[in-house]
Amino acid sequence: MLIKESTLVVGATCLVIGFVIGFAYTNSRNRNFIREQVEKVRAEAFAARGAGDGNLAPPDDAIHRNPNVETALAEAAAKRDDFDTQTRLGIFLAENGRIADARACFEAAVKLRPNDWQALAILARLLAAESKYPEAIAHFESAYKLQPNNAQVVVGLANALFDAQRYEDAQRWYEKALTLTPKDVNVITDLGLTYYFRRPQQLDKAMAYFRQSLSIDPNHVLTLQNYAVALLDANRPEEAKPLVAKLEQLAPQNEMLPAIKQRLAQANTTGNIPPH
Repeated sequence: MLIKESTLVVGATCLVIGFVIGFAYTNSRNRNFIREQVEKVRAEAFAARGAGDGNLAPPDDAIHRNPNVETALAEAAAKRDDFDTQTRLGIFLAENGRIADARACFEAAVKLRPNDWQALAILARLLAAESKYPEAIAHFESAYKLQPNNAQVVVGLANALFDAQRYEDAQRWYEKALTLTPKDVNVITDLGLTYYFRRPQQLDKAMAYFRQSLSIDPNHVLTLQNYAVALLDANRPEEAKPLVAKLEQLAPQNEMLPAIKQRLAQANTTGNIPPH
C-alpha cells in the first residue's frame, strides 16, 4: 500500500484491512496525514465565521506562532467547559500529531454543543484515524442528520464504513456523495474499490468506475495504480502495460510501482499473472 511522506502519519490510518499489493486509497485513506484532514475541515468550518450559527473558533495566532503542546494540553484540561478553547486546541493538537488528545478536546466540545455538525465531523475523522470505526460512523451519522447535503460529511461517512469493511454500505454512501459532487474522481475510485474488496468480488464493476475516474482526470495517479492492479488481477497485462508506464512517468517514486512492474514483467515472460 502506498503511504505518503509526512511527519504526522498516524499508523492506524495507514493500515487498511484487506491489504492488496498495489492499491492506494483515496479520500481519508489516502490522506494519511492528519494535518491534511484537519486543515480541510477547518477551512470548511471557518468559512462562515461570524454568522452566529455556532461555527468553530478560528485557530489562535499566538499558539501557532509559538506552539507548545504541553501548554495546549494544560489549557485544554483547565477549560473543558469552553467550546471555543476545546475546538481551537483540538485542531492545534491534531496538527501536531496528538490525535488522542485532540479527540478528547472534540469529545468535550461535542458534549457542550451536541448539535454542532462541524465539531461532530472533526471528532468523527479523529476517531476514524484511531480505527475507532463504530464511533466514527455514529458521529458522522449525527453530523449527516444536521447537514444532509454536505459532501464532506457524506464522504467521511462512506470512508468510515469502507474502513470498517462494510463495503456495500460504503457503496451506497459514495453513490450519495456523487449526487452532490458528480465529478469527484476520488469518490468514483473509492466506489470502484467497494466492488473490488467485497466478497464475492465484482472486478468488472470496479474497473468500470476506475475508467470513469480516468475519463475525468487521465493523470489521477491513484486511479492509474488501482486500475493497473485490477487489470493484472483480471489477467489482462497488455491493457495494464500503458497504465503502468504512465504511472511511472507521473509518479516514479510510487512505493508500489516496483511490485506492480514485477507482476507485469512476470506476466509478459510466463503468460501468467503472479498472485498479489
